Amino acid sequence: MLLGIVAIVGMYWLFSTMVANAVERRMSKRMHEIETKERTERTQTAKFAEQERSQMAKLAEQERAHNTTLFNQRKTELTALTAAFNVNYVTGRTWLANFIAEAFQATDEASARALELKKNPAHKAADEVRRIGREKKDMTQRLKHVEYVLKTYHEYYPVLEQYHDDILNEDATLNLDDEDAESDRISRYISQQEYDRLKPLERNQLALEKWKARPKSSVEIGRMYERYLGYLYESDGWTVTYFGANEGLEDMGRDLLCIKGSTMHVVQAKYWAKHKTLHEKHIFQLYGTTILLPLTREDLKNIRVKPVFAATTKLSPTAEFAAKQLGVEVRNLDMNKNYPLIKCNVNGKSKIYHLPFDQQYDRVRIDPSRGETYVQTVQEAEKLGFRRAMRHTASAA
Repeated sequence: MLLGIVAIVGMYWLFSTMVANAVERRMSKRMHEIETKERTERTQTAKFAEQERSQMAKLAEQERAHNTTLFNQRKTELTALTAAFNVNYVTGRTWLANFIAEAFQATDEASARALELKKNPAHKAADEVRRIGREKKDMTQRLKHVEYVLKTYHEYYPVLEQYHDDILNEDATLNLDDEDAESDRISRYISQQEYDRLKPLERNQLALEKWKARPKSSVEIGRMYERYLGYLYESDGWTVTYFGANEGLEDMGRDLLCIKGSTMHVVQAKYWAKHKTLHEKHIFQLYGTTILLPLTREDLKNIRVKPVFAATTKLSPTAEFAAKQLGVEVRNLDMNKNYPLIKCNVNGKSKIYHLPFDQQYDRVRIDPSRGETYVQTVQEAEKLGFRRAMRHTASAA
């Protein structure tokens, strides 16, 4: 019995040992397989990483080479820009417009390169981006050139800013004069029935009221501001020439020439919106044209000529500094739109009044010492013995 038990135990031990050895061999084999797989994967990962690093280094080197080439190209272009401006400003600005257009195109080129260099390159999309970029470059170049041309006009002729809002406005009136000197402008503001029905005094007054009430372009309002300043000067005993009104764009920035004794004020008037800012170029133009005036007129040799800048809006700090340094008097002055508009002028033995839309209005000077004056209504003018000129073209005095 005992021997049987010992035999069974011995067989169990032997079997257990065999099983344990078999399991150990299988575990050892599995561990070896896992380690081999891991080594293979690490090797592959390292190889892939090395390939990626190599590719990135290659791309980085390409980008550095591209950027170096681009830098050298821009350096060369800036040298060419300087040379172009040394030739003249037209050549320089044409070149600069092209340069800026190319700078904008660079962003499209960068997008195209990104499409070509990504993991799955999109060459057709890159070509399309470049095509659109070329079109944008062409438009940008032309727009920049036009912008520079317009800026040049404004630099040399600051008065154009006064006409800026009206040039493309079909309803605006840029030309305030009329070649038809024989016509009565009253017919513009009243109907034919009113013209025929009313007496001259009544229709003249009605036309004046309608003219005052009608909407006016910024050019017309600017003209009214010049007239208002002239009214203030004449009321103070100055002799005023409405140079801007009569010379138009050729006034060289001299809107009013006002003389009293041995002093002349060369006045430039700017009726601008309050939110706008006047810059130093306006001051420079007025100062320059004031200095030039006595050099071109013999009768001003013994006259002290002074520039006066009258405006309804503020000046930039630089403009204020320039005015102070150059001796330009700056007057911030609003317009009283209810000031008397009718000019009562003595011309020889004739006493004639002019309405603000009459052809000779801006050529007429008012001298209170001669009994000339401004009045509010036609009735006031006629009570003072003035009549409206028959042809409305009486010579100014």
